[in-house]
Amino acid sequence: MSSAGNESYVGRPVLRREDGWLLRGAGRFVDDVDVPADTLHLSFVLSPEPHATIENIDVSAAKALDGVVGILTGDDIARLVKPIRTEIDIQGYRLALRDVVARDRVRFVGEYVAVCIAETPYLALDAADRVTVSYSSLPSVSDALEAERDGAPVVHEELGDNVLLRHTFSTEGFEEAFASAPHVIEETFRLGRVAAVSIEPRGVVAIPERVGSSLVVYTSTQVPHIVRSAIAEFVGIPESRIRVVVPDVGGGFGMKAHVYPDELIVAALAWKYRRPVKWIQDRREDLLTNAQARDHRLKLSVSFDESGAIVAMKNEVTTNAGAYSSYPFGCTLEPLGAARMSVGPYRIRNYRFLTRAIATHTCPTGAYRGTGSVSAFVAIEGMMDRIARKLGVDPAEIRARNLVTQEEMPYVNALGVRYDTGSYQESLQMAKQAIGYDDYRARQPADRLVDGKYRGIGIASFVEVSGIGAKGWAARGVRAITGYDSANIKVEPSGHVTAFISQAAAGQSHLTTFAQIVADHLGARFEDITVMEGDTASAPYGSNTMASRGAVAAGGATILASRSLNDKMRRIAADLLEASAEDIELRDGMATVVGTELSVSFKDIAQTAYSMTQKRLPEGEQYGLESFEIYDPPPVTLANSTHIVTVSVGADDGVVEIERYVVAHDCGRIINPLVVRGQVVGAIAQGVGEALMEEVVYDAEGQLLNANLLDYLLPTSLDMPDIDLQHIETPSIDTVGGFKGAGEGGLMGAVPAILNAVNDALAAHGANLRSVPVRPDAILKLIREGQP
Repeated sequence: MSSAGNESYVGRPVLRREDGWLLRGAGRFVDDVDVPADTLHLSFVLSPEPHATIENIDVSAAKALDGVVGILTGDDIARLVKPIRTEIDIQGYRLALRDVVARDRVRFVGEYVAVCIAETPYLALDAADRVTVSYSSLPSVSDALEAERDGAPVVHEELGDNVLLRHTFSTEGFEEAFASAPHVIEETFRLGRVAAVSIEPRGVVAIPERVGSSLVVYTSTQVPHIVRSAIAEFVGIPESRIRVVVPDVGGGFGMKAHVYPDELIVAALAWKYRRPVKWIQDRREDLLTNAQARDHRLKLSVSFDESGAIVAMKNEVTTNAGAYSSYPFGCTLEPLGAARMSVGPYRIRNYRFLTRAIATHTCPTGAYRGTGSVSAFVAIEGMMDRIARKLGVDPAEIRARNLVTQEEMPYVNALGVRYDTGSYQESLQMAKQAIGYDDYRARQPADRLVDGKYRGIGIASFVEVSGIGAKGWAARGVRAITGYDSANIKVEPSGHVTAFISQAAAGQSHLTTFAQIVADHLGARFEDITVMEGDTASAPYGSNTMASRGAVAAGGATILASRSLNDKMRRIAADLLEASAEDIELRDGMATVVGTELSVSFKDIAQTAYSMTQKRLPEGEQYGLESFEIYDPPPVTLANSTHIVTVSVGADDGVVEIERYVVAHDCGRIINPLVVRGQVVGAIAQGVGEALMEEVVYDAEGQLLNANLLDYLLPTSLDMPDIDLQHIETPSIDTVGGFKGAGEGGLMGAVPAILNAVNDALAAHGANLRSVPVRPDAILKLIREGQP
């Protein structure tokens, strides 16, 4: 017998351990890392030009400052760091190299042009101000559709055009199926470009170790193992000599799942000078240079029958990749995600897509919470509402007619993706009931005008990709992500437990939730378990923290390692208690013979395992109590949810206010309801921003117009409604533990649900809003001029 039973820690709303120090202001972020007195500080000279040749760099005034150690140009850095190669093995992908500091040419505003090294951070900034760069401006382009046209300025001359990815897919017999349906709707949806704006920008500290010629790199990242491998590959330091440590991280959201040029530069300079090197990013640099996201267009065509059931769908996706492919995902993450996820939770058997990533003279784009799925669900959920309007059927009913049912599970969609379990119909009905959907519709006037405001209701039903395994990343062609995660569980001689996990926390409550899993499957007391991660010297190798994989992949590895160690401890306890291992139960730090009062503590077992008593181990057992396991989850594990939101729209000012917000959410087996709520509500807040206000704005030539938080608007607590979160638990039958992801769905559902609600509120004005963010000026134009 194992542990847990009816007193399982998994499922309990255990308070977060992390809050004990974070809420007291005792967090230790990268800028808080203690550094030696001889630490060098970096500042970067950023390009003000979107596209230009570098004619001359005058560093004389900067070098004249006392305390400036060096000014390095792109040619200098190229001797230390190789160009970044983002290798992706997939149809239609084209490789373009990236120098970590520009050499002959700059390709976006904010690209690094020179590196200033000084004794203090303020001297480094002063030096950067004194570097004079002469540019010769070149034609530039910021819009993906414009960049795709013949004759457009080319970002990478060696490629001949700006297409970095062109990928297609079609089910057999698509054209015949599409033509067979009596109705067709075509619509183009656009999502504006957004930034993650984590509360902590990025930073890097690299400290050479005097013994062993090694390097310790502290960096605000989600992917320490991938960073270590990248430093080894591009800087040339043996990987065995590199230790990457992740301190507390003030938000990642996917933006910190990339490897950035500055991480390689800081490591290279620390290695070169044999001195510690530190660089801390400011907010302007964050908005100019950190991976941005979205800037997508989806042209969707659906054919459907008289009942509203979709017969076939075709999708043309265009994404703005920016100037370079981000490492390690390349420019493929968002275009492939948007195209592959557009079928959502619906029974769409005939599907064709063309997806493209286009280079422009803007900051590179990459992973951000929800990735391409947000765009996919804005499009397909928008089409569901349009089908409903065309047929005169309620939008909820149209969804119900198309959603995959429990009876069809496990279901394989048109792209071959397996939906092992789910509650698509159930979540829709639960959300409808919670918000009083039928009553709302019954009371809703035709002009939608109530108490001087237009009021509407919107729905989004969707699936959330999580826990992508090795086969899933291989199918996407990504070389640098293994797809598996791992755990090493140790019972120390004292009987306390240390769990080393291949993750790097960025606010997901790992130190709490992984301890809950270990407590259940090992049988230890929760308070006796310490979770360690984010340090490549101790954490086992894995894919780290991204793409809602923590619970599925690392949770699965933790269960396997805990179970294996549980088996060994029961065998040792059985020998100590003169019983059968099958009759031993581990719980709350004790091993007990079931049905008796005979027991020994974890400490007793550990003392025996470590040969610290006169009692010998059973024959065939090895000394120590440690178990290491790797878990490769399925290619994809799908959570699901339905969001329903009601909004009011000011008739005089066009301001949207969210009045009620209901979520029916299914992430499989819930580890900690408090943590899941935090993940969902936090993601919804970001979705409110993306739907109503957030947008990175470039002019036509590629000048970023709002690289500050006065002009890049973020939601506040005043913009957030109370969230009514309803849980459904449909455990996965394909994953160890039954877990599904919960980190991104809040954003995936919020953006389409809010857009649909605004369109419903303005239905009397013929609203056909299909772009986000939806700002008051666009709404007022619609109200006053009837232009959707």
